[in-house]
Amino acid sequence: MDPAPSEPSPKPPAARWTKPWRKPLPQSLARPGALVTEPLGALLTSVPKSRPSWLTVVKTTVAATLAWTLARQLGDNVAVLFAPIVAILTLQASVYGSIATGLQLLFANLIGTALAVGWVRLLGLTWWSLALGAFAALAVARQVTNTSLARNQVTIAMVAVLVIAPVAKGYGQWRFADVAIGSVVGLLVAVVVPERPRLRHAGDALRTWAAACVTTLLDIADELDHRGGEPPMATQAQRHDWVAEARELTNLSAAAAAEIAGVEETVRLNVTAGRHREQVAALRDDQVFLVRVTLQIRSVSLATDRLYDRPGQPPVLDRAALAALLRALAALLSDRLDGTELDDAVLREALIAAAERAHTVFPSAVAVLDSVSLLGRLDQLRQDIVGEDAEALIDPDTLPRS
Repeated sequence: MDPAPSEPSPKPPAARWTKPWRKPLPQSLARPGALVTEPLGALLTSVPKSRPSWLTVVKTTVAATLAWTLARQLGDNVAVLFAPIVAILTLQASVYGSIATGLQLLFANLIGTALAVGWVRLLGLTWWSLALGAFAALAVARQVTNTSLARNQVTIAMVAVLVIAPVAKGYGQWRFADVAIGSVVGLLVAVVVPERPRLRHAGDALRTWAAACVTTLLDIADELDHRGGEPPMATQAQRHDWVAEARELTNLSAAAAAEIAGVEETVRLNVTAGRHREQVAALRDDQVFLVRVTLQIRSVSLATDRLYDRPGQPPVLDRAALAALLRALAALLSDRLDGTELDDAVLREALIAAAERAHTVFPSAVAVLDSVSLLGRLDQLRQDIVGEDAEALIDPDTLPRS
């Protein structure tokens, strides 16, 4: 059949992607965290994801000093301790993270201080009442909070009030004042001096991930060529080198997801970051594209590992043909990442020829099932790279109808 000329897919901005692709894979950078979207419930259960910058360090120092100074002005507060501590804990790299942390601290300290005041009046302070109080605080925190920050603060608040209350009259009330001052100061500094989204870091993480995708395809092809003619792998426990390399793509995707989640968190509730929203949306689109590509590459790597260099019947698709297809896919992906026009006509014809050859040499469908399945994965990867304008291998209108 004569293939219709494929039209190039829309070009992604070339600035998002840079060469070279063939470089060593870095170690896992971070773990992903799911974004939360519900308003109040999300704030009470979320953990900030934005990593602190030097601006955050300076802002936190200013907030702690200011909170301590203000708390000292409010009377005979003999234990000005938690105002600067809560300010440090509250102020995060994003306004959203600061509000989430501040609400959790207020909630936890309210519970912990109330428990401590009642505990001291009921049992006083001895070693055993302190132990029972700590146990009670941990038990209550386990039931009423969902984050480690809030759980720890419930216990810290109760133990602090239990220990300090006998020597600091009215410390329970001052504890509330300290926490309120620290929270308010931390939030004010976060809102007045918001941080810029770390778009460059997110872009770098995506570029590293994209480079690894191209490299993995090329390395699978290289190892197929290198192992040609060598004895089969003795056991199923042995793996090709590309299996670990493809698995590393998951870590790179997690690193990129964490960076993008931090960027989205920084933009959220930040009135000065509206001009960055389109860039953040573009980063998320790039992430979704790379997730699809990574899933296909991992499937191809596992299928190729199972079919090649194993004892028994060799696969219908010879290793040289597979290596050529993988290199063509790597070149197509590289073109997509560079923002150049995509021309997959030759690759599409090569996939059709490989499928037809497998069917001709082995007319039994069962005999060619594994190789045809692998070709199907390669074609799906081609279509994912090309995008909406990708042309299927077979025109559905030419198929017989029952």
